[in-house]
Amino acid sequence: MTIRLPLVFAILLLVSPIAIAGELKLSGEFSQGGLIVGWATPGASITLDGNRISQARSGEFLLGFARRADRMSQLNVNFADGSTARRKLAIKQRKYDIQRIDGLPQRKVTPSDEDLARIKNERTLIDRARKTKVAEPLFAAGFGRPVNGRISGVYGSQRILNGQKRRPHYGQDIAAAQGTKIKAASAGVVIFAHPGMFFNGKTVIINHGLGLLSTYIHMNTVEVKVGEHVAKGQTIGEVGQTGRATGPHLHWGLTLNKTPLDPALIIN
Repeated sequence: MTIRLPLVFAILLLVSPIAIAGELKLSGEFSQGGLIVGWATPGASITLDGNRISQARSGEFLLGFARRADRMSQLNVNFADGSTARRKLAIKQRKYDIQRIDGLPQRKVTPSDEDLARIKNERTLIDRARKTKVAEPLFAAGFGRPVNGRISGVYGSQRILNGQKRRPHYGQDIAAAQGTKIKAASAGVVIFAHPGMFFNGKTVIINHGLGLLSTYIHMNTVEVKVGEHVAKGQTIGEVGQTGRATGPHLHWGLTLNKTPLDPALIIN
């Protein structure tokens, strides 16, 4: 009996329900413009600097840091079992280039009142499309470069257009021959496709889940439709120079809940 009692007790421990503390995993670039892919035990309540973060049923969630994000962020995770995780995140600070672009049609730098009305309407269309929800973490397919070519513009740079200071560049420009096929950077759902915007020209926006969007502009052709599910690497159109562009190239950008991120930081 003195031998069996501990054995029985051990077996009971193995089969009895025991509370297990929630798990938290983070991966990515802790940097201004960076994207973090996180996983927490499903059913958690997550906040970043007090802002609620959406979580997929399978546990994934995303954190994004703006171009001028503060040096420190506070991540709080409250798990369904009552346990908690608190993380202070150190965010790398960056210095950004100044890029001067000349030779643009002046109308594309200083739009007329009529043009401004058109631009406002186009922004409304994009804002409406951004409200489309995709709960599945389709971004789990990973990200690849949508086209091969010379990097002609980088994220965060201060733009000087025809000698006039304009908003920073929120994306990556890849110079390539007109007609070069553009691939979807990751799996997702097409939520926006436009035949010709004032600044962007022909445009496609793909939702990769949980508010992560990729945008492709200045396209020569658009080969997908709104509502279409696309696979990573699937052709969505061709490189062009529509909209405000001085030559054929693809501008592509990433946003997480309207926060522009640096595409170069998440490739592969």
